[in-house]
Amino acid sequence: MQPWQDPRLDEIRERYRLLADQELAGDRQARDASGRYDPALWKRAATAGLLGLCMPAEYGGQGMSVSHTVAAYEGIAEGCPDGGFVYGLLSQLFGVQTTLCFMAGDEVKSTFLPPAIAGDLTLAYGFTEPQGGSDAFLIATRAEQDGDEWVLNGRKVLVTNSPEADVALVFARTGEGRSPFALSAFVVDLRGGGAEHGQEFGKVGLRTVRMGELVFSDVRVPASHVVGRIGSGLRVITESTNWERAFLLATALGQMRRVLADLVELSHHPRPERRIADFDRTSGPVADLVWRYKLCRMVTYDLAGRFDIHTATNTHMQDAAIAKLFVSENYQRFMYDAMGLLGMGSVTFDEEVQQHMRDGLASTIYSGTSETLRKTIAKMEGLAGDG
Repeated sequence: MQPWQDPRLDEIRERYRLLADQELAGDRQARDASGRYDPALWKRAATAGLLGLCMPAEYGGQGMSVSHTVAAYEGIAEGCPDGGFVYGLLSQLFGVQTTLCFMAGDEVKSTFLPPAIAGDLTLAYGFTEPQGGSDAFLIATRAEQDGDEWVLNGRKVLVTNSPEADVALVFARTGEGRSPFALSAFVVDLRGGGAEHGQEFGKVGLRTVRMGELVFSDVRVPASHVVGRIGSGLRVITESTNWERAFLLATALGQMRRVLADLVELSHHPRPERRIADFDRTSGPVADLVWRYKLCRMVTYDLAGRFDIHTATNTHMQDAAIAKLFVSENYQRFMYDAMGLLGMGSVTFDEEVQQHMRDGLASTIYSGTSETLRKTIAKMEGLAGDG
């Protein structure tokens, strides 16, 4: 049996679809229009266990498999058509919590994971910098050792969940040049002295999760808050990036499934304000939407099944890049084609599909642009390059 054929996946997806429809959908349209983050909704999601699905029970998680967690989030995104909010949850779960779970020390895990899973702490990922973009070797934020502490100075931008974040996984330079051992990862409590939330960035999509700057001025970090060891920052980046690339787009699966259901319903019961001209001539384009969704689902669940068996993510680096590239590009094309089928009315704010399209615009950029992913895939296949 292939991972996507597990009969429990549909049961889990449907259970969480109902939960999201009843508890999380709410005033999605108003929040998107105003770009408003809802902390009460975040807490409600955490109380429902959504930030602890694949986390160990000792930290307050449910200990689900990765495959079942992806199924749950497919259902969540289907029942709650708010890509920004669901993206924020997934960013914390797969971008930060999973990395801490596998790579941080016991003190960090016991201090920060339980309140994060409970929704009492919001976590962020401090990687991108103004001058460096996604190039880790251009990170300028520095950490200098002072006794049993490290002192951080620098600036991070385009940080998801900032300025809401209480704690961040921050990458800083502890060595020189482009050495693979020049970077280190730190868990930084943003509520202490010297850490500030800077500018907040408006966005065309993912509007219901906030994005801003983190500024560090002589921020003191205990040595016990180093993730991995000094000089292993690239390894931590690889770990977190592989999880994100593989599973952040679980939300895309739920959105595609929701739009397909809507189109099929319209074919049987068209409404005057939402009529598709000739359904006999749209069967081909709808079939294209079906195969895009189903192949994206197969790729994602196949990878989830392998993560369940072997969680050393360096063994899945190329496949995670392939999954991210395939799903993100098909996700965008799916929503573009769906809008074409629905006609001019699809561009109005009354239609969900236009929000899905906007929320998907960044999917080929975050966690590695499509160009970066293609380079990674080719390099790991053995193609000689310029480094």
